[in-house]
Amino acid sequence: MKISAPTVTKAIEQGLNTLGKTREEVEVNVLDEGKKGFLGFGKKDAVIEMAVKEEVKKVPASKPVPVQAEVKAKKTAPAAVKKPIETQAQTEQALREVGGYLAEITKKMGIEAQIDVTIERRDVYYNFATQQEGLLIGKHGKTLNALQLLAQNYFDKLSRRHLAIVLDVADYRKRREETLTYLAKKVGYDALEQRKRMELDPMPAYERKIIHAALADNPKLKTYSRGSDPRRYVVIEPVRR
Repeated sequence: MKISAPTVTKAIEQGLNTLGKTREEVEVNVLDEGKKGFLGFGKKDAVIEMAVKEEVKKVPASKPVPVQAEVKAKKTAPAAVKKPIETQAQTEQALREVGGYLAEITKKMGIEAQIDVTIERRDVYYNFATQQEGLLIGKHGKTLNALQLLAQNYFDKLSRRHLAIVLDVADYRKRREETLTYLAKKVGYDALEQRKRMELDPMPAYERKIIHAALADNPKLKTYSRGSDPRRYVVIEPVRR
């Protein structure tokens, strides 16, 4: 039978309730994964086809299992069960749900925005187009960073794929990278000039990486991180000779 619902997961749940079966007792064919849409536009229900699996009768063993073999089998550690590989369609569905999740949060914040999603290798970019850029970014990007952390945690619960979720608006990430690179070199110069260790303000992991990368080719300086998130910070220190 065919079933439609806002998501594939909900369609499967609806079908199982109708048939009174468990997930292992049915076969599911996804006809249309649907579309979550952003801010209520472009929404389309998912459509699946569900059928009850044919029962397979168990054929009894022709010979009884010897007692010694049975005891030995019990002592042997069970083989590791491999988790099923996540399909591309499942990953894309998770990413769509993250987009809907972000659209819902920003709408509740009073921010009208259009969200576009692009994937580059292991990075997934959710780019916001809005007239309220400052409100979405926050002071030093704190609001945008907080939303990014929420989106990453939400995606990790939905998917087994190791993808980095990145939120951006009006090329803020690029401008922030340029600012951090300049900051790293300036503080590095001050550390050498004053011959002392310098500590930067706490930053999220991806911003700390920018600082480390900016000074990686300078043999006179070393950088490392200290503290625990979200208060983890970068230390820039002259190399002792």
